[in-house]
Amino acid sequence: MIDLVNLPKNYIEKYGRDKVTEIIGHGPAMVSMWLSRGRFPVEAVQKLIEFDPSPIHGVKPLYTNPELGKKLLILMPMNGSPEPEVMEAFARMYDPREMDFHRVGFNNLSVARNSLAGYFLAGPWDWALWWDSDTVPPYGDAAGFKKLCQNQTMPDAFAGVHSIYRMLVHKRPFVSACYVGRKKGAPPQFFKTDLEVKAVMKRGPRDELLECDWTGFGFTLTHRKVFEDVINSQGEEIRVKNEGLRSRFGYQYAFFTPTGVDIPGDDIPFCIRAAKAGHKVVMDLSVFAAHIGNHAYTYHDL
Repeated sequence: MIDLVNLPKNYIEKYGRDKVTEIIGHGPAMVSMWLSRGRFPVEAVQKLIEFDPSPIHGVKPLYTNPELGKKLLILMPMNGSPEPEVMEAFARMYDPREMDFHRVGFNNLSVARNSLAGYFLAGPWDWALWWDSDTVPPYGDAAGFKKLCQNQTMPDAFAGVHSIYRMLVHKRPFVSACYVGRKKGAPPQFFKTDLEVKAVMKRGPRDELLECDWTGFGFTLTHRKVFEDVINSQGEEIRVKNEGLRSRFGYQYAFFTPTGVDIPGDDIPFCIRAAKAGHKVVMDLSVFAAHIGNHAYTYHDL
């Protein structure tokens, strides 16, 4: 049972009064008055629980690990050695009894991702988990992840998730973790029309899904159906005609190749094609990954 009466006091003991006032949007004097009366408004308690749902998850966990049955393939495009922190996260989350792994090294990310997609579609897997070699998702060790990000106020309920299992429980065909660029104040690596995504990120992790226009592929889950529907709706547009290219890199469809001179990168073109096929990406706002540069950048650095 959750002790709702003492819940605000417990948050203050855990995070400090300054952090609690920041979360609920009221000053220290108001918080002191509520504490002295022993009554916090429901709206304030709600904000505290949204920030750190640990009391609720102590009764009902955020998620239960699904059984994969070797139906998931981790795909890692590489143009250099992976960051050591990425290797640690990989070692914590990869279970060869439940999932497989494949990597491609090439200096053109569009080609590397297309090659990985071709490998995935030629195999028996249902799910492709895209994982860039400079991205560190929460890997099941809350203390370790918070130390990496230099963010001790990140709630354990989110810092300690196993990101792969967490994203799978939604049973959505196209799900992405949240992350930011690799410098102080860099923008979030996703976009939604008519939404201030920076403000969304600065709020930190929470148990919510957000449909978006595009996402970076630092840590992204796609179901086989997304690729099949893109082929069914746009196959002739993206079919590779060059036999030498197909043979060299092992793919028939250019899912990640830019759609034109005004569309940059490899991930945005894929999101455009997936949306056209009926699959818009959703951000899992409970999974905040770190982006490794000269620091592990997260929402805390916006």
